[in-house]
Amino acid sequence: MATYLEFIQQNEERDGVRFSWNVWPSSRLEATRMVVPLACLLTPLKERPDLPPVQYEPVLCSRPTCKAVLNPLCQVDYRAKLWACNFCFQRNQFPPAYGGISEVNQPAELMPQFSTIEYVIQRGAQSPLIFLYVIDTCLEEDDLQALKESLQMSLSLLPPDALVGLITFGRMVQVHELSCEGISKSYVFRGTKDLTAKQIQDMLGLTKPAMPMQQARPAQPQEHPFVSSRFLQPVHKIDMNLTDLLGELQRDPWPVTQGKRPLRSTGVALSIAVGLLEGTFPNTGARIMLFTGGPPTQGPGMVVGDELKIPIRSWHDIEKDNARFMKKATK
Repeated sequence: MATYLEFIQQNEERDGVRFSWNVWPSSRLEATRMVVPLACLLTPLKERPDLPPVQYEPVLCSRPTCKAVLNPLCQVDYRAKLWACNFCFQRNQFPPAYGGISEVNQPAELMPQFSTIEYVIQRGAQSPLIFLYVIDTCLEEDDLQALKESLQMSLSLLPPDALVGLITFGRMVQVHELSCEGISKSYVFRGTKDLTAKQIQDMLGLTKPAMPMQQARPAQPQEHPFVSSRFLQPVHKIDMNLTDLLGELQRDPWPVTQGKRPLRSTGVALSIAVGLLEGTFPNTGARIMLFTGGPPTQGPGMVVGDELKIPIRSWHDIEKDNARFMKKATK
């Protein structure tokens, strides 16, 4: 018979999951006394040759604040076709497709050996994939050239209808318009000024009033073609234009004197990236991809100054409250 440690290791190997604790707190008091919070590391897309993906939708708890997925730990009443959520104890009715289940005819998600399941969602995506590249131009020449080549290659690996945007930063931050063929057009922001999402959207012209027809119903991501086309374009439309734009990127033109670090406005660049996405595709999943070669040295999120003689903070500095820019960078 396997020991408890072996049992845990078998489960980790099978499910690709490792928890900070292998037991669940039995009371709120126990939960508050935990030195390390309850959390887990999950291996996404882990290969499971013993369990192919199931071709149907997951069954969710009906409580709006829960939405947990049906799993082997839920209590099931096969006669009444009800199941109780093991997180909130809400009793839920099985959907009609589960009318034939029984103790001997269980769906995969109720079998103990299938504690992790990969679902193939049948409904189509509600919005396109969105990738916003945020590139540090303070890189060394060789590193910048290698990055440009990698990003140019990455465009061919994206789905044709995926939306792509480009922001570059050094001492200043540039948001590039991708709808202008033959010319390079960008909006330039100071790297030291902390901007709100509303200010960013106003400066980029993302707060223009909607058409009368659009005011009558909630805005959906796919209803922003005119706004998004300036900064976020489908790959198949701007593949060549963006490839040329990436190839023409140069190092940050601001000179860096000896004994100094280049001025990187990483915080402002990321703030603008978030504001751009909030203004064009609110409440929609997107990926901001940051490519940087050093610490932020000016503006919001600054980690260290530009003087090389001042070392970057360590964990001990943070622990002893000796990190100079720490408080400004936290909420």
